[in-house]
Order: sequence, then structure tokens, then C-alpha cells
Amino acid sequence: MVNASHRHLTERYASGVDLLLWETEKRLIPDLDAIKSVTEASAAGQAEGLDMGAALVLVQAARLALDRLECELFEAAHAMGMRSEAIAAVLELPDAATADKRQRWLEARRALPYAAAESQRTETGRAARRAEAAHRPNGRPADHTPSRSRARDPGGR
Repeated sequence: MVNASHRHLTERYASGVDLLLWETEKRLIPDLDAIKSVTEASAAGQAEGLDMGAALVLVQAARLALDRLECELFEAAHAMGMRSEAIAAVLELPDAATADKRQRWLEARRALPYAAAESQRTETGRAARRAEAAHRPNGRPADHTPSRSRARDPGGR
């Protein structure tokens, strides 16, 4: 379902370099860009129900991915000797018991079925850079070019 959502939103909302990468390499647009495109289209009255459903699927997948990362950080913090009290303080939780409860909740979330984001990408970073370079005037990579997600004008979709 996540892969189908990525594909639908890419086909519907890819533009600029993302569109070129989709057409030439079948590269999916980044999750957050896809979700943002749907919220912008919705605000303009142009989103469809299928777009909303696909965006919600991506939000859930992103949330699960972040929960898995947070669980790994909890484990790494404990492995390096960080106590639950310190973790609670960093997270601004009331006490160690609350931090432990959060870790247990995250561990339960980690057990849920999950398709890793990397397995859903059909494009590598090298091919993306190659496609971008092919469309620059001099055909070479620009020095210190910011990533597309940081360089993209938030209102440019």
C-alpha cells in the first residue's frame, strides 16, 4: 500500500527535476514533498480523495519509521550507559518511569509490519545526480549545490 501511494502521488504531483527523474528513472518523490503537495492541492481545491488517502498512508509510514528510529536511539542511549532519568530529562518527560513506558510503546511499534523506505526507492543517489547534471547548462555538477528538498521553493509546486 505504501509503494502504491508513493507511485500515485509521484505520478500526480512530480514536477521539475522530480518529474524528469520519474520519467527517466522511475524515481519516487520524497515522502514529505508528496504529502506537502497534497496539502497544497487540497488548500487550492484540487486534491482528490485518492490523493488524501495516499498522503495519509505516507504519513503513517513516516511516523512508523520515526518511531523505529527513536526506539533505536533509546536502545543506543541505554547501551552507552545513559539512564532512564537522563533520557526523561532530555525528552522533557516527567520521570524515568514515563521514559521507560515510552520505550516499551516504541518497542511494540517496532514489531509492526514495515517496508523500509530504501526498498521503495527505484533510484539511487548517483543516478539522481547524473540526471540533474545532464540538465545543467555546462553538463557538470554545480559546486555546493543544496539538496533539492532544501533548494525547492516551498510555494513552488
